[in-house]
Amino acid sequence: MAVVDESVPLTKKNIEVILNYIPYFEDKSQNFFDIIKPKKEGGRIVDYFYITYSTKFKEFYRVLHEQGFVTNFNWLDSSEESDDLSYYYEILEGADILTLRRLFTMIVRHDKHNEGFFADVIDSGLLLAMLYKLKTLNEEVY
Repeated sequence: MAVVDESVPLTKKNIEVILNYIPYFEDKSQNFFDIIKPKKEGGRIVDYFYITYSTKFKEFYRVLHEQGFVTNFNWLDSSEESDDLSYYYEILEGADILTLRRLFTMIVRHDKHNEGFFADVIDSGLLLAMLYKLKTLNEEVY
């Protein structure tokens, strides 16, 4: 998937495409992901647990990339606390658009190395909080 340089500015359209997903993530009846439990055969684990995301979430994930929200930001230098969601909430408080892009990048990349991390971000309400912050910033800028 495409990763853009973080110096490339977002347009109002880029932001609005992402904001269109707010109703989806607000809908508590949605099943955003499933946790597939470990599979055992003869007392041995043959498949470890993993997460499968809904089709709509996969679309959102793809659109994050397409709209420039996943950047070349060096997320590994960002923090040793990247597993702790409270760290992300702290950053979110004073976030601007660039910081939000970095948060999305950190979450997307961290999920690749820590299966289910994005599911935790959804369940905790962090993703929705990030989308609300984006909406507020969009209203202030445009």
